[in-house]
Amino acid sequence: MKYAQVEWNKGTPRSARYGDVYFSAGNGVEETRHVFLQQNELPQRWMESGHFVIAETGFGTGLNFLVTMSAWLQSAPADACLHFISIERHPVSPDDIARLASRWPELEPCVDELLQAYPPPLSGMHLLELAGGRVRLLLIFSEVEHALEQINHKVDAWFLDGFAPSRNPEMWSERVFELIGRNTRAGGSFATYTASGDVRRGLSSAGFVVQKAEGFGDKRDMLKGFIFEQRCYVADRPWFTVPVVSYREKNAVIIGAGLAGLATAWALIKRGWKITLIDRHADIAGEASGNPAGLLMPRLGQGETLDSRFYSNAYVHAVQCLDRLQAKAAEQFWFKTGNVLVDDADKLKKIVESHQYPDDFISYIDSNHTEETTGVELARDALLLVNAGWVNVKRLCKVIRHECAERLDYVQANVADVSFKHGKWQISGANNDTIMMADCVVAANGSLSGRLAVLEWLPVDAVRGQLTMPAVTQKSRKIKCGISAERYITPAHDGRHVVGASYKLNDDSPGLSSLDQAENINSINRLIPQVFEQKAEPAGRVAFRAVSKDRVPMVGCVPDKAMFETDYRDLRHGRHSRHYPEGAYLPGLYLSTAHGSRGLASCFISGELIASMICAEPVPVEKEIVDYINPARFIIRKLKRGRF
Repeated sequence: MKYAQVEWNKGTPRSARYGDVYFSAGNGVEETRHVFLQQNELPQRWMESGHFVIAETGFGTGLNFLVTMSAWLQSAPADACLHFISIERHPVSPDDIARLASRWPELEPCVDELLQAYPPPLSGMHLLELAGGRVRLLLIFSEVEHALEQINHKVDAWFLDGFAPSRNPEMWSERVFELIGRNTRAGGSFATYTASGDVRRGLSSAGFVVQKAEGFGDKRDMLKGFIFEQRCYVADRPWFTVPVVSYREKNAVIIGAGLAGLATAWALIKRGWKITLIDRHADIAGEASGNPAGLLMPRLGQGETLDSRFYSNAYVHAVQCLDRLQAKAAEQFWFKTGNVLVDDADKLKKIVESHQYPDDFISYIDSNHTEETTGVELARDALLLVNAGWVNVKRLCKVIRHECAERLDYVQANVADVSFKHGKWQISGANNDTIMMADCVVAANGSLSGRLAVLEWLPVDAVRGQLTMPAVTQKSRKIKCGISAERYITPAHDGRHVVGASYKLNDDSPGLSSLDQAENINSINRLIPQVFEQKAEPAGRVAFRAVSKDRVPMVGCVPDKAMFETDYRDLRHGRHSRHYPEGAYLPGLYLSTAHGSRGLASCFISGELIASMICAEPVPVEKEIVDYINPARFIIRKLKRGRF
């Protein structure tokens, strides 16, 4: 995506593409307050609950959001959360947003915080946590119809603020109105500056009671309205419709003290939950998350696939999380050196061309210039991930645990099974002894999750990975950033590099392999000739990563396999989805596993997704992505093929 071309005229921004202004030439702040806050009866309504959901069509310069955020922080209860979902097909640049602070100094603190977290112009959904978690902005950079299809939560109030219907008709189509109505809770409202008859009729047909109201400034009229009752709609894929579970107390148990479990614990603790973390090791990060280093890298694909969208947006969120955690940590664990991906030149060019990444996010480097970036001559083309870097994963896990503070309890125990008894989950040890009972449980224990009876159907494997830690050489000390090819290498730290990692299925050997050590070193020497001499056996570490059959993480609610096989037994016949009930999921059981070699990118957003599901909040990824990583996908695929 490219930033929108904004033309400023005496302090008023105008879209060069649509020939319309982003806000009133008079006073945009007062316009927002009149049109959107007053006509939606805000802030009166948001005093009534612990969280409030606003959705907006047209983020633009962010003025509506910034005014709303400022009002929320002044008037909402301190423990309440504003969820603001905003759609924008043509993102405005940070420089253009920054100009708002000079015009309205009272917004400057909100503008500064927004810009610190503002994402690159990358299609998909971006989560920005602001004001210490009191405001959660979900920015969707996408065409409006597609974006509305990806919202997975009912909205309390709508700000309909696209450019005028005559200039941008696709923002005001019948399908858009239908989706707005579908995504509005009973009693939910809308407001819009326009009084167009087509808009009034379209919103009325979508179920809104529409009224005219006094417009702002020179505009005589505007529209506002509400939905009295929610209509029934048929889900496209009802098997992926997950239930909303209410919890009397904010207590949860997480099995697995690696990055997946800790990221989920952190996400829940930020929402006021108390977490018990159970692991078989005496301390956290005893498995793959105990590695001394890993590169933060998204999985880049050739084309706009669900996989590339998930990993690219997860990566952007991970950078935001690492920046925030590092700012509070006494010891450095996040080394923001940038990373380069070395691969076939044609493949790299197709990746860049198909996504149109901005140069300050991912840039193409030809073989003549790689040494300037990496410090060593590669004689290969590469992609530079500008804001990437490498992470001491063990230290990161300790920082997250410290951040969770007294709201996290650690229990060392070997979990053998979980079973649902008398309305609670019983967590049992190897001798069938009860470790504890809980209403809410998250399994984040890697490939071991498949050993639990309710999860034995999971297609999850343990892949053996071996790291090699060679000493610095005269040539290797020049490496300035992480380099990823057949293997990856980090810059030198404390006199050593980290090279990794081997990838072996069906190998459960915990000891170091001399063959794997040699292949790790040889792989780097093929990339950077003669950078290492194997005079002595280098240090190393073996760990086992969990991977799924399709190499995509499994994150979300756990399906009731027996009920799925009953409810969808004839799925292979291709009957319409209206003939099937919503999916049956085990109440209070969630899963975060199979993050493989990309866990640094995927674990943080996965933790946020699970926490949002548990707390019945808008989820931080698009509905297509929620379905894409849903563990139930494997059951559905078998049923569609007639195998169960």
